[in-house]
Amino acid sequence: MRVALISMTPVFPAKAGHSVRILQLCKAIRALGHELTFVHVSSKLDTQKPDTASHVEFFGEQHYLHLHDGPRGARAVFWLRGKLRRRWRKILCGLGYEHSHYSRLDENWRNAWTHQLRALDRRFDAVVVEYAFNSRALDAFPASTRKLLDTHDAFADRHRPFVVRGFRKGYWVSLKPQDENRGLRRADAVIAIQAQEAEHFRQQLTRDGAVERNPEIAVVSHFIGLDQPVPDHSVDHAALYVGTNMLSNQISLGQFLEHVLPRVVSAIPDFRLRLAGSICNWAPDLPNVEKLGFVDDLRLAFARAPLSVNPTIAGTGINIKLLDAMGAGVPTISTLTGARGLGAQFRNGLRVVPDHDHDAFADHVIRLSKDADLRRSLGLAAFADAQRWNEGQLAALDRCLRGDTFTDVVPSPHAPRRDRWPDPRSASAAPTAA
Repeated sequence: MRVALISMTPVFPAKAGHSVRILQLCKAIRALGHELTFVHVSSKLDTQKPDTASHVEFFGEQHYLHLHDGPRGARAVFWLRGKLRRRWRKILCGLGYEHSHYSRLDENWRNAWTHQLRALDRRFDAVVVEYAFNSRALDAFPASTRKLLDTHDAFADRHRPFVVRGFRKGYWVSLKPQDENRGLRRADAVIAIQAQEAEHFRQQLTRDGAVERNPEIAVVSHFIGLDQPVPDHSVDHAALYVGTNMLSNQISLGQFLEHVLPRVVSAIPDFRLRLAGSICNWAPDLPNVEKLGFVDDLRLAFARAPLSVNPTIAGTGINIKLLDAMGAGVPTISTLTGARGLGAQFRNGLRVVPDHDHDAFADHVIRLSKDADLRRSLGLAAFADAQRWNEGQLAALDRCLRGDTFTDVVPSPHAPRRDRWPDPRSASAAPTAA
């Protein structure tokens, strides 16, 4: 099949969880034997500058397209409309109106992009668009093309959990449910990252009628970058936290630093918490905290701290930092919220504690950071889970692309395993800082 993937997020450099998901999705599409063209649009919703040379090297010059933003006059009108919308929302916010939190579905999509997509001198069997608020791209393709929407998350009323906790920002984009539904219905199939989100979309689509136009709902979760598990678990008294500098990570890491780390240091004075990713820009300087910054190869970071901590207490979707540790063959201590979306059959290398149970979290960190043999055995179990996980996601993606009848896939514990995840590029899997 000839497949196009349209994204506002570049996959090189892959510095955050969403870019890593898209990169691994691209690898999976190619591993299935399909011809893939990557189409990039520059949106203010993702200001990461693409590494053009790396994109061309990975996809090939004929299969990497960057769409321009249109003529100067159209760009000026687009900018002015955006500025007026932001000012109006600021006024509404000052007056206490909830409407100030909502974005329009298509407000960040440019007409010039639609024109360029329609003018492409190639035909695709399937097209994948990243995020519901970019779903207008699907309208540029004929009905004969299978249209898929990779949602990443649910954006209807996304602001509400943040506002309840006193945060006016941090939710990125919030859509009215009827607007998100309109975006979902542009697709033949909607891809959710976990079963709970798939059911949420089904119920949300059913509530506003027009059931006959509802798309298929599939579950294709994140693909885990697999190479080889970390071979050496001998480094004691250390753990790794991977994260981007986003509000949910700040909240979660802040609680860990305040409540869990002091308990651990009391028992192990030379304990080191190593941080990787842009969360280092936010994290305070503390005696037992070491900031690694952005790490090109997470396996090297895990080799320096073969124990992952995932103290997540905020946010939505499957936690990519959890999958990163599984792919590296490293055990993880996680809160219940941090383990969301990961079924019990994939938790063999995981220790889960209730949210806000700081004593239990600290106890697990203390025990595992002292016991290399236990870390190694749990890490191998995590890596085996990662292999089975990828097999299931690959099967679900294949059915989704082809339009076969499908159900949510949960691989059997006895599903065949691959020693290595198919990787069209010889370089190791890109890091994430989710």
